[in-house]
Amino acid sequence: MTIVRDAFGGLFVVLPDDALPDTAAWQALAARLHATLGRYSPGERRVLLAVGDLIDANDVLASADRVRLPDVPHTWLVDRLQTNQDWLRTPLGARPPLPTAVAFSIKGGVGRTTACALWAWFLAREGRDVVVVDLDIESPGLAGVLLSDEWLPDYGLVDWLVESLRAPPDELLLNECLSDCTLAHDAPGRIRVLPAYGKKTRDYINKLGRVYMPSASADGAVVLGIAERLWQLLEQLARLPAPPDAVLLDSRAGLHDISSAVITRLSAQVFLFARDDPASWQAYGLLFRHLSQARSVQWGMPDDDLRWRLAMVVAQADIAESTRQRARMRCYETWQPLYDDENDENDEQSVAAGAAAHTSASAEERMANDDERAARVFALDEDGPHQPLFIAFDTRLRTIDLADAAARPDWQTIAPTFAAFFDAATERLLRASERDGDA
Repeated sequence: MTIVRDAFGGLFVVLPDDALPDTAAWQALAARLHATLGRYSPGERRVLLAVGDLIDANDVLASADRVRLPDVPHTWLVDRLQTNQDWLRTPLGARPPLPTAVAFSIKGGVGRTTACALWAWFLAREGRDVVVVDLDIESPGLAGVLLSDEWLPDYGLVDWLVESLRAPPDELLLNECLSDCTLAHDAPGRIRVLPAYGKKTRDYINKLGRVYMPSASADGAVVLGIAERLWQLLEQLARLPAPPDAVLLDSRAGLHDISSAVITRLSAQVFLFARDDPASWQAYGLLFRHLSQARSVQWGMPDDDLRWRLAMVVAQADIAESTRQRARMRCYETWQPLYDDENDENDEQSVAAGAAAHTSASAEERMANDDERAARVFALDEDGPHQPLFIAFDTRLRTIDLADAAARPDWQTIAPTFAAFFDAATERLLRASERDGDA
């Protein structure tokens, strides 16, 4: 059974053509569904459909948004959403066009942008060529940390994204959106910044109103959302005469279209920033319960599972070990809805078997493999996605200006606070790259 919920909350049910014995049984069930759903029913003649009644069966049964309902065997849901569509969809590729990391926080004010900028500096000091992209386009800030006004490029990410609605922009525009950062001028590597806007950007607020519009590919066969266009941006960066060694994406905070695109669709290494407070853990709990239904979250956590690409970062943390152990416990508890439930294996097999008729061959094979895998569970002290990295709280780095050489803190001030994060994050990013054959 597939339930389809439209953008206004209306529901209808799709069953296989032979699910009921005769017309009378279909009509009786449709009448009961219509009466039960009340105002959420589209009408007695439309509330219950056979697969053969659908104009395009693939639009429902092969929808990118079709996910299993976790508590009901043999039942799937297609939610027709206007926004936040990417959280549950499959990645656009097995690996990104370039080694890519995402800095995300579910709430603002946790030092995510500062950490991203300083990590770029660390990589440049290690001899890496890095591009840093400001994806917090409703509240741009990365350029203010890394670039003085005179070093702003002519255009920015919003200009590139708006142009990409018509066709993939040419390399000339991309070059006009990038600026070298003076922070790395004395380093063996290089930092280029792609800010949200540039010196010649006009109508910025109006452009924000168009950035999230879906567009069609040149042949009209594929709908291109924000995730697909960001993938095109990574591809274009990879084709530059001097492509970067890594791309750092400073995502906007919160449960937003950009966040969903970069966390689930780009196959990037994702660093989830949080403060150790109840509000942060509650919000991540909401996200993790939703992500547990994602197509890229698979029983037994195979190597390509989304969860292996997620890493928690507890920022502005107390240095006391007892406080950090409390944060580890809270992180572990928050992760439980996203881990496999070892008691649900039989139900998982039942759902997989019931769904096989409406999945592609590759999905059928994946579900068959699901049946052979055991649940993947972790103990509190075991190394796993729940095990957080820590960035200590340092008042000297609370407001930081890396664009002004005179006001810039020296590396010896930064290193004690961020060294452990830099080492672990870099190892994750480059290990993933090397495993995929990029380095």
